[in-house]
Amino acid sequence: MTPGKPAWVVLAGAACSLVSARAPAAQTTGTVDLGVSTVRYDGFLASGAASLTPAVRWESPRGLVSARGTYLRFESGHRSLQGLVIGSIFTPATSHWRGELTASTGASSYADFASFWHAIAEARVHLLGEDRGAWIGGTAGRTSYGGPARPIAAAAVGAWARRGELTLLGSANRTFVGDTAYTDLASTVRWRRGPLELEADIGARVWSDGGGRGVYGEANATVTLGERTALVVAGGRYPTDPIRGSIAGRYLGVAFRIRRAPLRSLATRDPRAPLVDGRASGGSASSAAQLEIKPDTGGVTRLIVHAPGATLVELAGDFTDWQPIALSRAPDGSWEAALRIASGVHRMDVRIDGAGWIVPTGTTRVVDDFDGEVGIFAIP
Repeated sequence: MTPGKPAWVVLAGAACSLVSARAPAAQTTGTVDLGVSTVRYDGFLASGAASLTPAVRWESPRGLVSARGTYLRFESGHRSLQGLVIGSIFTPATSHWRGELTASTGASSYADFASFWHAIAEARVHLLGEDRGAWIGGTAGRTSYGGPARPIAAAAVGAWARRGELTLLGSANRTFVGDTAYTDLASTVRWRRGPLELEADIGARVWSDGGGRGVYGEANATVTLGERTALVVAGGRYPTDPIRGSIAGRYLGVAFRIRRAPLRSLATRDPRAPLVDGRASGGSASSAAQLEIKPDTGGVTRLIVHAPGATLVELAGDFTDWQPIALSRAPDGSWEAALRIASGVHRMDVRIDGAGWIVPTGTTRVVDDFDGEVGIFAIP
């Protein structure tokens, strides 16, 4: 829906999701945004535009791939096209850190007179805590503005913290694109409750040589209207992006979003379980599952899930590396698994009869790193 966000906005927003690579199982989701906006690129007059923005995302415990495109048709008859593909691979998580290798490529054209492309790779090391973390990374690649490709080099550090439904993220990066150099200081705030999600980005470009400078900010609100529909309102100002070739500007837009359910569970999901970003959001569905934790002998812990009427119950958690495990049915109708789980705080979700992943009662519900929900429990 937007005319083109700079790289620091894209990567800062993605970091809230990628920081611990948490996904219960492989799944594919997709959205399509249909909207209208008013756009004013620096040095140009303001113009109204219609937009079409399809996006698709595949995620698993070991990585994710996302693709997004934007088509803008201005009232003048000119058009803007943008496309971006990002893929990440993660190392197995330890108790304190995880590695990530990301590659991205994209292309864009503006008003039928300029075209750009870029290809970059980034390596990061994430330091992980239960509700906070940090990372450090480096980037290298190439970009072209219709002429010879120019080299890209960048270094970045960042940190994030989560408290209930509020996620905060801050980052700083130094970027070199050919003979252009600049530093971006950026922060993101995300809050979600029920059908409403709010996100705000603010940043400052400083110590710049040819990359522009100043303070920039964007905000958006997403209101879930139904199982597969949402309303998105966004606006703000963003800086020139020498990597992707976007021109600094201001915009304000509104879009109608259509979501597609996870392809792997579309046919079997309980239609009463609402979806948020392609996954079950829990809600009343979580009341159908209740977790009971009982210590056993030999350092084994029994996880018991009470799910009346279920024919299949699975769980996935950090102690299974987010791989689904089918529980065994007990004579009393409950479902259980005996596992060796280290002492400490752990995260998990359950799935009933192949439907969406939900948070069982008996755990503390929090927003996870992929904007879903996860249950937290402690092993003494």
